[in-house]
Amino acid sequence: MLSESVAKILAGQRIFDLGVELYPGMPHHPRHSPFMYQMLRMHGDLMYGDGVTAAVDLFGMSTHTGTHLDGLGHFAKNLCLHGGVPVAEGQSKLDGIKTCGIQQVAPILRRGILLDVAGICGVEILGGNQVIGPAELEAAVRTARVEVRPGDVVLIRTGWIRHWPDQRAYYTIQSGQPGLNAEAARWATEQGVFCLGSDNFAVEYFPSPGNTMPVHIHCLVEKGVHLLEVVNLEELARAGIFEFLLVMVPLKIRGGTASPVRPLAVV
Repeated sequence: MLSESVAKILAGQRIFDLGVELYPGMPHHPRHSPFMYQMLRMHGDLMYGDGVTAAVDLFGMSTHTGTHLDGLGHFAKNLCLHGGVPVAEGQSKLDGIKTCGIQQVAPILRRGILLDVAGICGVEILGGNQVIGPAELEAAVRTARVEVRPGDVVLIRTGWIRHWPDQRAYYTIQSGQPGLNAEAARWATEQGVFCLGSDNFAVEYFPSPGNTMPVHIHCLVEKGVHLLEVVNLEELARAGIFEFLLVMVPLKIRGGTASPVRPLAVV
């Protein structure tokens, strides 16, 4: 529930939660760790005075599990990070990616744009390995009647999140996933976007040509554009909302290659 003062500020506004829940057994990329949880102390294990109890729990996860924002240090090309920094100078086991850790990303309050590619294709879910190029993005822009501007966060709906929470359907590398190709990523970066996101697990289609991850390389390494993955865009699409304020705050994980986030679309 919103407090009365906040409710007055947001009078007439709608808030859409674009993040997924974190829980044991949730889908996770096979190359990253699963979400782990344990209740360390339950109510009744330790008693304070006057019948007071407290519960304490613990969780562990890869920074790339669930809805998360990729930092610029997530990928490198020819052992060089964003800005041409050699990985030998920019990383360590204890300090992470020192030159471009996720803690350097400021709280994000930006114009968000939804491009419903599945919608313009007349399907609920794009097929595995279906490639999204510039033509599909431009068609989605025309349908949404929006203009992509510098600094925007552009979110692409493939419908893939409808497979959630089926681990094998959502994260089956063998059958692939739909997503952007390199040309679509270039189209977006030419518009000056701050971040590209999608409801799939890599933004780009997968498996990528030669397993080279060209969208990650272009966005993170070459252009310094963040990627937002595993975003639930279904409610936003059903409501026919294509332009909104996106609010998102990455955790200050020093040297982190990514951070779990809970993006909010405020309309």
